[in-house]
Amino acid sequence: MAAWSRVCTEVRAITRWALRRPEPPPPPGTGQAIQVAEQAAARRQILADAQAARATPQHCQPTEILPTVALDPEATHGRADR
Repeated sequence: MAAWSRVCTEVRAITRWALRRPEPPPPPGTGQAIQVAEQAAARRQILADAQAARATPQHCQPTEILPTVALDPEATHGRADR
């Protein structure tokens, strides 16, 4: 059904181009309706991604603990004479 609608739209556009008639403006509120639909689709996709991430097990590697290095308290940084 969507393909047929697109074909009709293309035929209408070609006919208008051939007759050199400008496209009529869209009905008022069309842009807002499209924006609302796109936002709802994006929201659904974000929620689906979050649910999928929550459903898959997290394979976290344990943090590697490195030994600490003790500095010589007598060492003075920046001086070569000690």
